[in-house]
Amino acid sequence: MIATRERAQRFLDLHHGPDVLVLPNAWDVASALLLCRQGFPAIATTSAGIAFSRGYVDGERISREEAMEAVRAMVAHVDVPVSADMEAGYGRDPAVVAETVRQAIGAGVVGGNLEDSSKGDEKDKGRPLFDLDFAVERCRAARAAADSCGIPFVLNARVDCYLCLGNGPQVAAAAIRRGNAYIEAGATCVFVPGVTSAEEIGLLAREIAAPLNVLAAPGIPTVQELAGLGVARLTLGSSLTRAAYSEAIRVARELRISGVFALPPGTITNRDLTQLLSEAAMRTPH
Repeated sequence: MIATRERAQRFLDLHHGPDVLVLPNAWDVASALLLCRQGFPAIATTSAGIAFSRGYVDGERISREEAMEAVRAMVAHVDVPVSADMEAGYGRDPAVVAETVRQAIGAGVVGGNLEDSSKGDEKDKGRPLFDLDFAVERCRAARAAADSCGIPFVLNARVDCYLCLGNGPQVAAAAIRRGNAYIEAGATCVFVPGVTSAEEIGLLAREIAAPLNVLAAPGIPTVQELAGLGVARLTLGSSLTRAAYSEAIRVARELRISGVFALPPGTITNRDLTQLLSEAAMRTPH
């Protein structure tokens, strides 16, 4: 499955529309299909959700090959653009990041996140973020790899200042500095997870010179309010995966404690899921 230029352009255009692009994150084929059925014009994947569903913790504990296998399966079954969570590129070196981008595009995605938080030794030594110059080099390598594939790939540079350093004016300034550096290096969009206050979100949207992506979290403004603040894109991360697991736990716990089996109203039926997947399989080339 190779990403098409038309689908990539459609996804890019969604970042410049009048409305906030709400991108729900899927973790398997069924969740991807169900989200598409809700009318979303595009979807994203969640690295954490994919990892959890396959028995790994998040943070590149899953191999690039296994993660791409899950992404490829989702892309093959849906008709909308898909953006992949590429974590930190499944490797430190820019050459590895570039290969990850090429593999993601080969799997059919038209966009992808690239984190600037370090893994392994650097994080253990108290350096949670890559040095800015090195992070920029990684972003340039990702952009060059995407351009070599001939599609307008939406490189979503993730700025992890709020996740790693906390909150406050200095953190906001660091996020703005990093975001603009990544744009100069070829990023299409800047993703700043962890920020929830309207004041800071508005500041980031004004000062970062590209579409701003924020992460849904408790206390974040509504989609309509985010639009007024200048936000271009809202993603959900692993929230839907965790919500699904939480509902399963609730039903099972109630049965164990009270002996009552009660599914919530609107629970999808076995028949509906079977039909959904059967129809998708018939459309999917083998």
